Amino acid sequence: MPRHLLLLIISTLFFSSFLSVGVGDAFSDEPNWWMTPHRMLQTNLREVDATMDTDLYVREVQDFGANVVLFSVGGIVANYPTALPYHWRNTYMESDLVGTVLPKLHAANIKMIGRFDFSKINEQFAAKHSDWLYVNEQGQNVNYNGQVHTCLMGGYQQDYMFKILDEAVMKYPLDGVFFNMIGFPQTDYSRVHHGVCQCENCKSSFKAFCGLDLPKHDGDAKALTKLKAWQRAQIDAQFRRVRELVKSIRPNIAICTYTEEHIDVIRKESGQPIGEGHWGNLERAQSTLMKNPTRQLANASNHFHQMIFRHSGVAPYLHTRRLWQLMMSGAWLDFYCMGPLQRLEDRAGLGPAGDVYRFHAANDQWLLDTESAADVGLVYHAGEDFAGWVQMLSESHVPFDLVSVTDSELNRYQTLVVPQSDRLHKDDARILDPYVARGGRLLLSGKVPESLTCTGSPKLIKTWPERHSMYLKIRPEDKQLIALDALKDYDLSHLRGEFHEYAPVPDSQTLLRLVHDVTYGPPEKCYIHSISDIPGMWYRKHGQGAALVLPYEIGRMYAEWGSQTHALLAVGSIDQLLKTPRRASVETSPLVEVTHRRDREGRFEWVGLLNHTGQLAASIHAPVPIPNVTVHLKTSDRVKQIRGLTDGSALQHHQEPNGQETITLPQLNEFEIVLVEYAD
Repeated sequence: MPRHLLLLIISTLFFSSFLSVGVGDAFSDEPNWWMTPHRMLQTNLREVDATMDTDLYVREVQDFGANVVLFSVGGIVANYPTALPYHWRNTYMESDLVGTVLPKLHAANIKMIGRFDFSKINEQFAAKHSDWLYVNEQGQNVNYNGQVHTCLMGGYQQDYMFKILDEAVMKYPLDGVFFNMIGFPQTDYSRVHHGVCQCENCKSSFKAFCGLDLPKHDGDAKALTKLKAWQRAQIDAQFRRVRELVKSIRPNIAICTYTEEHIDVIRKESGQPIGEGHWGNLERAQSTLMKNPTRQLANASNHFHQMIFRHSGVAPYLHTRRLWQLMMSGAWLDFYCMGPLQRLEDRAGLGPAGDVYRFHAANDQWLLDTESAADVGLVYHAGEDFAGWVQMLSESHVPFDLVSVTDSELNRYQTLVVPQSDRLHKDDARILDPYVARGGRLLLSGKVPESLTCTGSPKLIKTWPERHSMYLKIRPEDKQLIALDALKDYDLSHLRGEFHEYAPVPDSQTLLRLVHDVTYGPPEKCYIHSISDIPGMWYRKHGQGAALVLPYEIGRMYAEWGSQTHALLAVGSIDQLLKTPRRASVETSPLVEVTHRRDREGRFEWVGLLNHTGQLAASIHAPVPIPNVTVHLKTSDRVKQIRGLTDGSALQHHQEPNGQETITLPQLNEFEIVLVEYAD
């Protein structure tokens, strides 16, 4: 079922249940409640946190702006009075921590997802059940701080964990369950590699699966390939059982973990101390939701630097970037710290992170049920070429979505960009050719697939290998076609990587020319001897649309060098040659990330702005305010009002002769949403 239809059903059920469900119930019976973007706060409780002030805990969650808490319930430590003999009860707990906190959260309209970790068991219990345990490649169990690693195939995870789950879910009206450290981990917290589990349960199961002996991590390649398939099958079977149990108790309890099958909310984490690139969370959120339209994503912004420094926080404004990109993609907000907020010893990140949460809470009517209004789709081919295209589009303020050729609704996009185009399959060509014929615009970066006909089915003459000192000549006639003032100072652009030379294509327009084998030393000999007739770009009409080819990976070059000529040629091709009719454009610093979304019923649309300034090398500081940001928007109806959501103030705007609204934002601080409401 498409995501927008599922959200419509959820919204209808939500508001009908709102009329009949009490505040204390926190809507725990709402079907598929998790599909609506929520704001989750994970306070990973230590044993000693059983003594925390629970009233203060709930107030801090409220003040932070969260409406879901990921709360430690059981597994390694039970934070409730378990009746099971092999479930370690928290020795710091005097009564019932879960039973005390859960009603208070529900009374405040905050959901609780119970956290469980079955990857380890207390050493006292492990001594009585060796068949439950992981065995490393040296034949030893792994005891880490008194907690012994268990194995997915052992009796603890195959049987006893289901008794714990049944007890907890039957005892408490949890809104969800989360599982930490699932599958077949091979390292411990100190990053010591222990290898593939060699317990008897794994050996016999693997043998029955494929007839081979269980390999070690450096074993036979064929066996290791089978090992991955076997592990996937075991994880799949495990969570099928989890789903059957949990949903039989309460169908509307959410299941969350790090796999994708049989669950409702996919969990991922951003844990690098200086981030995972400026667009890491955008890529993770959009690619995950694109591939899983019936599931949600909770991608945690980790408070701490790394696992070995759990009590020291990353740069506060790194959380702003991470959380904003999740919010702009329609995913959950997710912040993860060690212990309750009242006991954090590095609290600097709580302000910026909480600002995003509170902004989301205050403006959820504009955020919860929207869809992308981007005019450009970027085919998701992870790699350097893709990364460069993300950067070029973002710096040029071109709103875009990550798309799949086979799974996305391509007709909603005016233009599709395909990085590493040689990765397209024959089935992709059967979809892309009709897309172009119907009026779509297609840009290929790299080698042209033979099965694609909209490019004119060019014949490959030669692939020039990567070499030093190759260039693209930008001629005066090229500058006339790619009509960008910024190109006037560039007559040449360097070329890095393979270049694919094709025979001329009939009825095509060619641009740029290859310059190869230019001498680069000594300086007295550094000049261009000749310019070839080999085109560095061509485009042609196909049906009602057009296709454009850059026979090299221009995104890869931009990711490596950041040369403005590459960005000008790439984005100029989208705007000036393919003539992509973009509805939203922004005039401001390239360090502003732009998102364009709209209401599904056409009542409003908005442009989101994220200020990426403030980072210098490994330091991430507060963004520098940017004055006078201009937003151009081709509105779809009669405008009622235009305002900024950070403070609700009306924004100056006027209508151009072509009907386009020109909007002025006096100053962009960390972030802003420019909201355009339409008249009834």
